[in-house]
Amino acid sequence: MSESQNSLGGGALWNDLQHLIMDAQVALADLPRWEKPFHIFWLLGPFFLLIERSPADLWLSILALAFAVRSLCHRDGAWLSHGWVRAAFIFWFVCLLSASFSITPAYALGEAMSWFRFPLFAMAAAFWLGRDKRLLYAMLLSSGFGMMLMTGILTAEMLIEGQKGGRLTWPYGDLVPGNYLAKAGLPAFCVMVALAVSARGKTIFLMGTLASFSLALSVLTGERINLIIRLCAGFMAGISWRFTWRKFVLVCVISIVVVLSVFALQGSVEGRFTTAILHDLPTGASSDYYRVMGGGVMAFFDAPLLGIGTANYRELCANILAEGSAFRCDNHPHNFYIQMLAETGILGFAAGLFMISAMIMSLFRAGRANKQNVVAATAYIVPLGLFFPLQSTADFFGQWNNIFLWSAVALSMAAVNLRAEQGSS
Repeated sequence: MSESQNSLGGGALWNDLQHLIMDAQVALADLPRWEKPFHIFWLLGPFFLLIERSPADLWLSILALAFAVRSLCHRDGAWLSHGWVRAAFIFWFVCLLSASFSITPAYALGEAMSWFRFPLFAMAAAFWLGRDKRLLYAMLLSSGFGMMLMTGILTAEMLIEGQKGGRLTWPYGDLVPGNYLAKAGLPAFCVMVALAVSARGKTIFLMGTLASFSLALSVLTGERINLIIRLCAGFMAGISWRFTWRKFVLVCVISIVVVLSVFALQGSVEGRFTTAILHDLPTGASSDYYRVMGGGVMAFFDAPLLGIGTANYRELCANILAEGSAFRCDNHPHNFYIQMLAETGILGFAAGLFMISAMIMSLFRAGRANKQNVVAATAYIVPLGLFFPLQSTADFFGQWNNIFLWSAVALSMAAVNLRAEQGSS
């Protein structure tokens, strides 16, 4: 295998892309006949995510179930020995336990059972679908194409309809396209930024241009947390692989100029990303986020050991908060860790924190052991950014958010298969 393929960042860019595609074709040809359709189906995932939640959920669920059936048929349980896998099962067990002792056990157990398809999908990517690095690189390339296709769709929306209340909605008709860019596209975005900082030749210019263009569209979607995730992840990606100060500062300056230019050209979004953020910080009763997150804390105090039951917050919050309370109910408390405390108690919080930490540390160690590979070196940033505690979040047990989030986490977890090779650049 060529040096450029080992690093996924050296040599002539177009030659690298051709090699990646040809290698993927060879890898697919080497697969057993019955497995080939599943791997092709996996590689098409970023485009299913562009359609709607039901096709995307079907894609993810089929592959997770296929992995479980394959493991049983092959009597393959070696993947169960990995620390982050065991941590995920421990967290799931606590969720099931919490649901069993809740006021509405049937509903909560159903939610807990169905949620596990997301980490199971990550296991499928790490120990089956993305085990061959040629297919892992192909999936990363597919994610990059999907991300740029989304930027094209959003550009068309800006030209044809413009923003609606400072937000964009295509192709879903809902206020979530920034989720695709910030979550599903995060592994590809991190690689793009790392290459823009530390690659050579035309790769720097092309990767920098694509990353900047997608960043501009993130601003126009009006999704503040998703923009912050991408900015922070890009910053970390820039220092995680072959760091050089001069190029890093240049990329940072370009990113700032891009964001400020969008503010200047589309003045209606500036306030949403400046004064509105300061106003919404959960530091007092004037912030709605404070009132919603506070409701989650009160639910935790109501059942501190095992919580009120997995995904039960939306059903039971009104019964927990007293009339005239300074806090208010919502579908979820808008923070993953507060939601864990509320719905699964201190045991679930500890188990969830252990699961997330195990995933991050597994990828960080793999990246340190293979620092020359841009994918391995930046993979830990994905779960770190998406599960970072100091941010407002969507429903931890919800469908649409988890499809975006776990598709990215699954791709990043497959990076544990990348091993340092003699002579790689």
